[in-house]
Amino acid sequence: MTTLQHIAFNCKDLEKQEAFYSKHFGFRRARVFNAGKEDEFIMLRLGTACIELFSASSEAKNSSGGVQPVGFSHLALEVEDIQAMVNALEADGIQTEGIIDCSEHVEGLRVCFFHDPEGNRIEIMQGWKDQF
Repeated sequence: MTTLQHIAFNCKDLEKQEAFYSKHFGFRRARVFNAGKEDEFIMLRLGTACIELFSASSEAKNSSGGVQPVGFSHLALEVEDIQAMVNALEADGIQTEGIIDCSEHVEGLRVCFFHDPEGNRIEIMQGWKDQF
């Protein structure tokens, strides 16, 4: 294996999710499958990783994303300036859980959790350093 290629989300609103991840994190549209059709889906890229956005089934349109008892917990993204990112998210009406100093575990590490427009739990991190 060479890299984690993508994570896929089922979305109530593809356009809104694409706009959110593009605006706040710099993802760019890499490919559209079945363009203009009912089963259209989108691949967004940031560096070597992608997010794939599918339309949720009509039965799921009233549901929200989020942590699952087994499976998905959250998506974490590294940022250069966590305070600036929190400010930008909050300016757009995204409620964050505040910046947490994790220096006792990794020197200089700070994290912040929030939910994307569809309820998926997202973490932003600044100062991550591998141990090995």
